[in-house]
Amino acid sequence: MPTIEELAQRKVRLLEQAPEQLATDATRIQREMWERMTPLVQSLEVDADGRILQNNANINRISTIIEALNVLLTGEEYRLAVTDFLNSIDDSILLTDEIAKNIERGFQPSEVQKRLVQLVKQSALNSLVGGGLRSAVSQPFAQQLLANVSARTPLREATQALRKVLVGDDKTDGRIAANVKNVATTAQAVADRSYSTAVYDDLGIEFYRYIGGEIDTTREFCEHRVKKVFHKKEIEAWGEGKNAGGINDIKNGTWAGRIAETDGSSIFTNLGGWNCRHSLVPVTGRRVPKDVRERAEKEGYI
Repeated sequence: MPTIEELAQRKVRLLEQAPEQLATDATRIQREMWERMTPLVQSLEVDADGRILQNNANINRISTIIEALNVLLTGEEYRLAVTDFLNSIDDSILLTDEIAKNIERGFQPSEVQKRLVQLVKQSALNSLVGGGLRSAVSQPFAQQLLANVSARTPLREATQALRKVLVGDDKTDGRIAANVKNVATTAQAVADRSYSTAVYDDLGIEFYRYIGGEIDTTREFCEHRVKKVFHKKEIEAWGEGKNAGGINDIKNGTWAGRIAETDGSSIFTNLGGWNCRHSLVPVTGRRVPKDVRERAEKEGYI
């Protein structure tokens, strides 16, 4: 059986790779969508100066264009990419189960824990498809289109503006990729940590290692904790806005990127905050560093 450390590293790779793969797929898919949308946009009638006309034909075309985009957003290719991403959440859950079996050989997840995973996955799905996706993509596209028609914008300029909404440019992501980047990392990590917290709590885990890779946007809160071991009570203190565990970086009860509702309980799910890719894995027995155990004893935690 793989060790807890080996399983933890697999989890780190999964939490890094799955959201990035979905973002890559979304970037490609939104370009393909724009290629199909372009002829519809360019079918808008214009005057002699190339400005979009305000007439009934164009009003009808607006509805046709928006409906076409909504149909494309429900396309099979994007849904398959989302399905693959949701499957990665299942993979992370299986890794948690394997970690739990390292601690308690006969471990089996409860029905409540299984249902918790399904609820969190459904929340992620709602954000990535359906109403959540229309809100993030269709509405801004429709608003831009209506503004162009209302202002009788030159069709060439309108096309460029609509392309920027859907595909993005050198400085901004297209709306589908932006939505994925906003949702996927947090959704996957929250799903993983929600389930892990329930499992590890049932197992009575006291010490955890803060794990995960570091990227250019890694916040200081995570940088200061990654690869280190902490007692459960120290982690709870962070959630309550207090410094603990030998780290003094929480100011005025908060830190950059902290999810506002974070407290002593939800810190185990929210951890570093929005888009945090890190996780907590159990550390047991002799694997708890001597200085960490002594620190916890000094504070009266054990």
